Amino acid sequence: MLGKELGELGVSIFRKQCAEMKIKPEELQLKDLLNLSQRMTRVLRPTMGNDAAQKIGKEIQKFKILSELEEIKSGSQDPMRDRRELDAYSRLGNISYTIGDWDDALDYYNKVKTLGVKLNDNVKVAEAYRITGHIFKRQSKWEDALKAFLDGVKALENTDNPAGTSDAYRGMGYVHWRMGDYAQAKSNFEIAMKYAEQSRDKVTIGLVHIEWGLVFSDLGDLEVAIGHYKESIDILEQARDYQQLSRAYNNLGDIYLQRNEWDDAIKYFELCKASAEKMNHLNMIGWSLFNTAEALSMSGRPDEAIPKCGEALEILERLHDHVGVSAAYRNLGVAYRLKKDWKLAEDNFREAETRLDRINSPFNTAHLHLEWGIMCAAKGDKKEAKMHLEKAASIFGKLGAKKFRDRAEDELKGL
Repeated sequence: MLGKELGELGVSIFRKQCAEMKIKPEELQLKDLLNLSQRMTRVLRPTMGNDAAQKIGKEIQKFKILSELEEIKSGSQDPMRDRRELDAYSRLGNISYTIGDWDDALDYYNKVKTLGVKLNDNVKVAEAYRITGHIFKRQSKWEDALKAFLDGVKALENTDNPAGTSDAYRGMGYVHWRMGDYAQAKSNFEIAMKYAEQSRDKVTIGLVHIEWGLVFSDLGDLEVAIGHYKESIDILEQARDYQQLSRAYNNLGDIYLQRNEWDDAIKYFELCKASAEKMNHLNMIGWSLFNTAEALSMSGRPDEAIPKCGEALEILERLHDHVGVSAAYRNLGVAYRLKKDWKLAEDNFREAETRLDRINSPFNTAHLHLEWGIMCAAKGDKKEAKMHLEKAASIFGKLGAKKFRDRAEDELKGL
């Protein structure tokens, strides 16, 4: 595996780490693999970067669990065989999910569901449904995600797992927010918060605050959104949950984008990236990059913004994050618009539109047409500008996003 991923360099580093562990490579045992994965991650990080190094470490851990799984399956007389197999598939699913191997994660969690039903372990079954929902959410498969989250809620009926129930309702709230159904999103977040408070799990409460703030941000209630994000940051900083903290910083940065306070926006996006890198949270690293790019462009630095969008696309394309990819292309269009390169601006807006055509994300669609309309107006094409701006104003109006609708209408008045 190391040879395939890293070539001779990987084999050489592997042998050196074995020597430092005072173990011959051919005598390496399963119990040694966790130590090896941690050593490989630490040694590779300075040269390969955190993402690639973490992936190698996680792949070694996967190899260890898969080897253990073979032993478990061969123990036909083991009365705990099914339970041990269930736990192994659950760990494999979690590792695959954290490194973005969605197909593997879905396969492992399908096995968790099957074994969980067999063992009457509703908590494990619900967890599998919820993580499946989060994967579909990342892939912008909104209907599939909603079904998975609902199945997760049903699995937890008559169990005492408020944190799990909160997570499922939070997932549904996020999906309804993405679909522009703000009333349903609010309802889901209210239920999610009720269960989060019952769980007395501070991190769970912090997560609900993060995503509840999204609804108020879209609706233009920025002070309410800021309140939710700051609540989440206080909680998550104490818990040192850097993965979720990165999301809170990103969302707070977006508020300052809306306020045209570019330096503060960049500050929070950089905090987002720094937090995400501590946990190898690729998705938020990508989002921090294209959001930083938007702030750079709007503050008069489009040449710095363009490579940031390129970095974001390299990450988010691998994760099949269609919403993030479309936003990165949109922000590339904004950067080229500010450089008055109308052709490249148009090309990137069209690519963003193509990506959005694959998913149901009305707010992002409206945002794209708003920026596209501003570009058409800047180059003197009033007819095209009017078409895009009217489309943006109509969608924002239907969503109840008054602040953004007003902005689109102000642009229309200026034609």
